[in-house]
Amino acid sequence: MNNDQIKAVFDQQAAGYDERWAKTAPIRHALHFLLEAVFTGLPADARILCVGAGTGDEIGYLARRYPRWTFTAVEPSGAMLDIFRDKAAQGGFGDRCHCHEGYLDTLPAQAPFDAAT
Repeated sequence: MNNDQIKAVFDQQAAGYDERWAKTAPIRHALHFLLEAVFTGLPADARILCVGAGTGDEIGYLARRYPRWTFTAVEPSGAMLDIFRDKAAQGGFGDRCHCHEGYLDTLPAQAPFDAAT
């Protein structure tokens, strides 16, 4: 599959993506627990890069736990990012998120991040 085909697949799946993966919630919760352990020691105002952000479940979790962190979400699917933006706005952390539609190699150069997922 090329990048355009991958993007098209995720654009088509976006609306039902969270529901489709709801059964894996225990695995996600374990991964969130591990992220906290790995990210121990990051600054209170850490800048986090999330590659393949999808609908933003991971960022949502981290944003609620760490209210001063900021996030850059990289995601090729515009439909996934639309869902993420809505979640971020509803969750009150949209102002701490920057969304980049595309792949990592298209992200403009910027200051280093403190961590990445």
